[in-house]
Amino acid sequence: MCGIAGFTGSPKPALLAEMCNSLFHRGPDEGGEHITADVSLSMRRLAIIDLATGQQPIFNETRDIWVVFNGEIYNYEVLMQTLRDAGHQFRTNSDTETIVHAYEEYGLDFVDHLQGMYGIALWDDRLKRLILVRDRIGEKPLFYSEDGGRLYFASEIKAIFKATEQRPVDHQAVCDFFGSGYVTEPKTFYKNVRKLGPGQMAVYQDSTLSVRDYWKHDPASRFTGTFSEAVDELDQRLLDTMRLCLKSDVEVGAFLSGGVDSSLIVAQMKKLSAEVKTFSVGYGSEALGFNELKHAKTVAEHVGTEHHELILDASSNIRLLPEIIYHYDEPHGEPTSMLVYLLCQYVQKSVKVALSGTGGDEIFYGYPRHGGLHYLRRYRLLPKFVRTQIIERIADSLPESTRGGNFSKRVKRFVSGAAKPPEEAYLTWVKLLNPDLQDQLVAEDVKSFADDPAGDEFLKQVLLSPERSELMDRICELDVGGYLPEYQLTYMDRMSMANSLEVRAPLCDYALVDFATSLPVDMRLRGTRSKHIFKEVAKRYLPHEIVERKKVGFDSPIGQWLKGELKEFSESFLSEEQVLRSGLLNPAAVRQMLNDHQSGRRNYALQLWSVIALETWYRMYIEDNITDLQDYSLDDIRGVPVDLQLTGTA
Repeated sequence: MCGIAGFTGSPKPALLAEMCNSLFHRGPDEGGEHITADVSLSMRRLAIIDLATGQQPIFNETRDIWVVFNGEIYNYEVLMQTLRDAGHQFRTNSDTETIVHAYEEYGLDFVDHLQGMYGIALWDDRLKRLILVRDRIGEKPLFYSEDGGRLYFASEIKAIFKATEQRPVDHQAVCDFFGSGYVTEPKTFYKNVRKLGPGQMAVYQDSTLSVRDYWKHDPASRFTGTFSEAVDELDQRLLDTMRLCLKSDVEVGAFLSGGVDSSLIVAQMKKLSAEVKTFSVGYGSEALGFNELKHAKTVAEHVGTEHHELILDASSNIRLLPEIIYHYDEPHGEPTSMLVYLLCQYVQKSVKVALSGTGGDEIFYGYPRHGGLHYLRRYRLLPKFVRTQIIERIADSLPESTRGGNFSKRVKRFVSGAAKPPEEAYLTWVKLLNPDLQDQLVAEDVKSFADDPAGDEFLKQVLLSPERSELMDRICELDVGGYLPEYQLTYMDRMSMANSLEVRAPLCDYALVDFATSLPVDMRLRGTRSKHIFKEVAKRYLPHEIVERKKVGFDSPIGQWLKGELKEFSESFLSEEQVLRSGLLNPAAVRQMLNDHQSGRRNYALQLWSVIALETWYRMYIEDNITDLQDYSLDDIRGVPVDLQLTGTA
């Protein structure tokens, strides 16, 4: 696991060193570079495989193919043997070297032979071309920017900013952020920085950049066997994927939340490994309602792992806010970012690699909204008078709890789309904000520069597409192609690599994703029973009470904090004066959101955290033009209450 950076054109060694050093957290073990008259490549390495000889950049026998690489090639041993049989000579036992020789053997089709998570930069000196590749599901990031006849690239945007001081805001990204909750490729929050999408390859040659899909998730094919056969095959495929993900020359641990995804991963991991370390995080004191620690402990005891718990007090750790946004380089609306950041910091003291259950909800229909369509069909059987005059009025009057229960919020969201066709109802459910609130929230000047002020073009393209007849297929495509890489995997990558911890997600292996999404919908979602087939596999390893318990989800008490500990902070930070200075949002709408949340009328925890993330990013990256965090803290961001600055409390 590494951070990579570089550029085309004449050498600038000092610039290359700055870019590389800005990624030190992604690879503190060692650095490397390759500089010629045409290209400069660099990397920071977190040594996981071939500790002795796996240093990068790595080259071929004739030293005209060079590569720097972030990630892991899980099938490298089989691929290495295949290439050796074809006559290639290896000087290391590193998975990185298989990339070089696979390119020699297969040309641009080399990526078809890779199974893993990766961001790759490969230089072909014979053809004078730079090739950038991102893995199929999007576990690892890769950004690029064209400027002054050069192509710059890096694992994180901050490295590219070492080469250019220009940071023009992409106003469409702001609209997308509040419409979809995330920003899809190739957009970033900066007009001059693009990101490579999952399953994409970029080729830069003769000062021309071309980007293409080398893989596209397609859930159209169907598994044709029986349910029993599907359970057996899924079990075996999960074990096969686990074997690949356990390949390492350092110890591998696992996150354990107590949910069925991480629990099954740990159980299978234990089947394949003699000793397993597991790690959980939760809150004590007033935030006990957000814990799943007891469920994680039950699994650890049943499976027999060396279990570790990080128990935090009820503090929000708000002083971590600049550090969190710094590692994202952009706004990200996940309220548990600080929680995961601290968990990764804790885990890294024991292991360098950890497995996570990310991806299970997306490929096995694990979110409540997936079962919502089943309820929608039943709901519409009720007389219209009962729906509109009784249920919807009651729903509108319900207060929304911020103590870990989301029933009222889900009911309101459900009825908000219940009168629409199923596709449009689901579109309503997945938007971060309802259209009226978003229209009020985003400043007119921002919307005027956006082609799609509603910020939901991607959602509509997938959900309302006439090309696929099955709505559930479109929903899966939205999750796998949008929410998973742009939200879930982004947040896991940045928070883990900020702490030099490699996180692997077995459920995001593309071969497993292809198989899982080939299963008929009713094998994955049986009525309202989410993850139906996955749970049948889990029954072979785990207690019934773990497999069948109600989904809670990984959460934080941010809603409570915004009413209590962070009330003064949020009111000062999001005051009319401060919001007006940024110019991205309408202060009156922000104030209304705060009032509604603090009064208990609405639970806007996720939405308000997204607003705070956006404003923090703008003040840090655009106004203060930060390049690192060495002398920057929460006190340096305008709008922070004086009391908080003076006391240093969080």
